[in-house]
Amino acid sequence: MAVFTRQRLRLSAGGAPPMRWVPGVRTSVWLWQAASAAGGALLGAGQVYGGAAPFGLAFVLGCPAGYAVAAGLGAATASLLLQPGILGIALAGSTLCAAVSRFAVKNRRVAAAVGLAVLAAMPPSFWFLRGSVTPSEVARLLCTGLLAALLGAGFAKLPLRQPKGLCLALAVAACCVQRFAAAAFAPGLALFAAAVFCCAVSGTLEQTAVLCIAFCAALTAADRALCPAACAVALGGLAAGCLFPGDRRRCAAVFAAGCGVGALALPDVSALLPLATGASAGLAVALALPQSLLQGLFPPPAPPLQAQPLHGAARRLAGVADTLSDIADTVTAVCDRQAPPKGETFDFVVEHIARTTCQGCTRRSACWVRGYSTAMDGLYQLKPTLETLGKVEVENLPGQLSVCIHPGDLCLAANHGYRLWRSRRQTRARAVMLRTALTEQYSALAGALAQLSAKLSQAGLPDPRRGEKVARFFADLGLETLECCAATDLTGRLSLTVTLPRTRFTETELDALTSEISRLCRRDMALPEVSHCRTVTTLTFSERPLFAAQFGAASRPAKGQTVSGDAFDQFCDAAGRAQMLLCDGMGTGRPAAVDGRMAAKLTAQLLRAGFAAESAARLVNVALNLKSADQESGATLDLLTVDLYTGRAGLFKAGAAPSFVVRGGTPYALEGNSLPMGVVDTLVGRSTAFSLDGGDWVVLVSDGALTDGSEWLLQQLQLCAKLGHTPDRAAETIADAAARRAGDKQDDITVEVLQLVRKGQ
Repeated sequence: MAVFTRQRLRLSAGGAPPMRWVPGVRTSVWLWQAASAAGGALLGAGQVYGGAAPFGLAFVLGCPAGYAVAAGLGAATASLLLQPGILGIALAGSTLCAAVSRFAVKNRRVAAAVGLAVLAAMPPSFWFLRGSVTPSEVARLLCTGLLAALLGAGFAKLPLRQPKGLCLALAVAACCVQRFAAAAFAPGLALFAAAVFCCAVSGTLEQTAVLCIAFCAALTAADRALCPAACAVALGGLAAGCLFPGDRRRCAAVFAAGCGVGALALPDVSALLPLATGASAGLAVALALPQSLLQGLFPPPAPPLQAQPLHGAARRLAGVADTLSDIADTVTAVCDRQAPPKGETFDFVVEHIARTTCQGCTRRSACWVRGYSTAMDGLYQLKPTLETLGKVEVENLPGQLSVCIHPGDLCLAANHGYRLWRSRRQTRARAVMLRTALTEQYSALAGALAQLSAKLSQAGLPDPRRGEKVARFFADLGLETLECCAATDLTGRLSLTVTLPRTRFTETELDALTSEISRLCRRDMALPEVSHCRTVTTLTFSERPLFAAQFGAASRPAKGQTVSGDAFDQFCDAAGRAQMLLCDGMGTGRPAAVDGRMAAKLTAQLLRAGFAAESAARLVNVALNLKSADQESGATLDLLTVDLYTGRAGLFKAGAAPSFVVRGGTPYALEGNSLPMGVVDTLVGRSTAFSLDGGDWVVLVSDGALTDGSEWLLQQLQLCAKLGHTPDRAAETIADAAARRAGDKQDDITVEVLQLVRKGQ
């Protein structure tokens, strides 16, 4: 039954959902029907200079078909009561006929034709009944019909949810409410003042100018005497929108001053009172409206053209990434299908001996024609000897070659050919390694560029208003802003990038800057990231994250070593992510330290540049492979990335020891079997995603901390959590305990601890 009732209500409204008229407004169908009748009554009472009254009929022609009858009844009633004589009767008849046609046929053109036909038939009818019709009455009816058709098309093409439609509706409403003017109060002027002030605060200067033009035309059409006052209000609105957009108090002061300046153009003192009362009433109403309602009525402008290069750059980066990936795939496929080059099998040594020793020998025909199989068997018997000793002597010659009359020359040729063959194989192997490194680097760069492209395409919308505010603030401080960009990403977070001539800031100055910019932007901003490049300084402000990261670390070198082979880094980047990485170089001492520190430094640089964990690890793997071409080397990687806005975390492991999460005082182990970096050509890592909350810990350790297993470490973490240790103290405690347990077998030990702290705790 309820479903049937809702369906009937939809059908009674012509199938058009009523809430689409005004964004964000949801109410019952009957209230919308009542609002349509009230709107028709208001518009049916309006007139323009010369006596034409097109608004009621235009509203019926332009509104949705489901509301046409209610709007027609309201407009017909107002026309009979408030419009004079023949005009009121003619308008009532044409409006009702057009409303019935709209509801029955649901075609605006048919309804407009019916309404205009009824309106055109009225002068002959009244001439027949009354005996006379004045030319002015005929002209008034014709002008009413023409204006009604034009305005009806405007109402239909420009709905209220669009800024243009809202502008048209407000201008028509101002013209109509002026019919109800009382004493020195001009309601149309008050509506004009309220609307243009709201637009100056929340809209753009272009929208304010268009609104001023529309209102001035509407009020002048309603009452010629209001033209100077309307121009004064327009001057105040344009001045407010031009000087202080977005600032209510300053906009109100400038608006009042602009109206005062415009009052100097009034023809006499008597026109000052309608301006003062109307502008004051409109300003009071506008100041009482909430900011959220203003943003709904005057939405922010579309992104400027400056935002388009970001999307263009994103597309170009995506194209470059696809090209690099295709190059890597093509090079790999071609080299895999290519036949082994000549000179890379032992046949090369055999051919070298035959060419240098046997070609001019007198027994060449006997050995290579009649005894071909015996000679070939003998030459191939040289391969094990050459591979074992690196050379062959006369006494090492197999029995098949005992008939050779130049054994010394044969051995020299075999040794020289074997050296050439080994050189060719080494060159081939190095070429294969370099090719693999090149294609792997292409693939890693392609993945990284694709990720950067995705970030650029989701960079969000620029916020020029806040950017201008911040630029003015730095100008007031005497600092020239070379560039000031504000943008809101898809999650609603605001970021600011300010480029200045090279300037040094103290911590106190940065605190004061952050506080003032937070007040200007009405967002809680974090301390900026400061970067100096040659002659410029860049300040990057971001919204303060929901969480903060507290780091702790402790490292102990292996027994008998002064340098640890482990390397680590901990930092928070400009994107609001906490990064913690640990690299363990293979072995101990200085060689392991070189690999570990190289891997940690390169990974940290790539992460700060915006690369994702896996892409950074693949590029570092290529670097370690090239470094370890002549000697075995490599490093494990433990990389933790935590989004401080959401608490989402990702852990990437490449040959690293297990890690641990402490949640609610209870520790859990996170393991991932994989190979270290620099061992194989293609990195084989393991990624794990999980969520963290305030108070949770993540602990990364090198394998030296787990010499005695992980059970004691779980118990130690639980104890540290219960005692409320800080990350630094917990790391030191665990590192000391691991060193005591390892004793003389102590390897490099490193412990890193990250604790997530919710803001406000």
